[in-house]
Amino acid sequence: MNKKNYISAVAILILLVCAIETNAQRRNKAPQTRFGVRVGFNMSDLTSSNGLDVMNGLAFYDKNLNYVGFTDTKPFKYGFSLGFTSQVQLSDSWFLQPSLVFTSKGYKLNTQNLGNEWQDVEIDCQAYYVQLPIDIVWKHELSNDWRFLTQIGGYIGVGVSGTTYFNDHYGEKEIPRAQHEQTNVPSASNGYVGYDFSVHGLSTTDYDATFENDGTNMIDAGAELGIGFEYKSFQFMLNYQYSFTPLYNYNYDFSAKYLEAGINNTSSSFDYLKQKVPSSPTQYVISLTVSYYFDFFSNRLKW
Repeated sequence: MNKKNYISAVAILILLVCAIETNAQRRNKAPQTRFGVRVGFNMSDLTSSNGLDVMNGLAFYDKNLNYVGFTDTKPFKYGFSLGFTSQVQLSDSWFLQPSLVFTSKGYKLNTQNLGNEWQDVEIDCQAYYVQLPIDIVWKHELSNDWRFLTQIGGYIGVGVSGTTYFNDHYGEKEIPRAQHEQTNVPSASNGYVGYDFSVHGLSTTDYDATFENDGTNMIDAGAELGIGFEYKSFQFMLNYQYSFTPLYNYNYDFSAKYLEAGINNTSSSFDYLKQKVPSSPTQYVISLTVSYYFDFFSNRLKW
C-alpha cells in the first residue's frame, strides 16, 4: 500500500469511528455513568387489615356473635422519599440504576364494626426506612431530548423510626361511656367486644414507636416495577413497590408476656380471643419520583 492509500485508509477509519460514536450518542444522550438526586411522593397501605384488631387486643362481633373484625375506610397513607440515585450504562438501551433513599411508608385505618356504629377504632402508622433499590432500566429514544423508560428490580431496607397511634373510640358517644371488660367472650353487656388488656392496655389512646413493638419487622425487602420518561437530565417515574416481608408477624410468640399477666397456655391475642391467625400483612407503595442527573463527565449541567 503506497503512502497516499495508507493516509486515505486511516482517514476513512477515523471517519467511521466518529460516525459510530456520533450515532451512539444520538441514540442515548446519557453518559456511561452518572449520578443524581431524587425526590418522590408515596401512597402506601397494607395488603390487608384482617387481624389488626385482634393483634391489638380487640375482637369485634355483630349482634349474632359473628366475628366482624375491621372495615378499612382509609386506603392510603401519604408520604415522601428523598435520596441519591445513579445510572451505569450496560448497553445502548439497558442501564443499571441503584439508589439510596430515605422513605416513609405506613397505613391509616378508620374502622367500624358493622354491629354498632359507635364501635370505632383508628390506627395511624408511620414508618421511616432507609432503602437501597436496584433496578434494571430499558430506554427507548422518542426524540433528541425525550426517552421512554421501563424498569424492574428489587429493594432492601431497614426501619429506622416511626410512630403508631391506636385510638379506641368504643362507646365514647354513650353516657356513661362503656368500658371494655377483660374477656374473650363477647356479649350484649360489653358491646359485643372481646378484649385483651394485656395487649391493648387500659387506655383508649395508645401510641408506640413503630419498630419497638415485638412482632414488628424492621427489615423490609421486595420487588418494584416502574414506567416513565426522561427529558434531558430529568427522569419522571411512576413506581409500584411490593414488600415480601410482612410488617407484622402474626405468629410471633408472646407467651412470656401472658405468663407475666397470669394467663397460661396463650401465645398471642389470637389464642386468647379464639380467632384464627390470618396471613401476616405486607406493605405496598405507589410512588411518583423525579430525579435529576448531574453529568460530571462532560463537566456541565444539562437542563
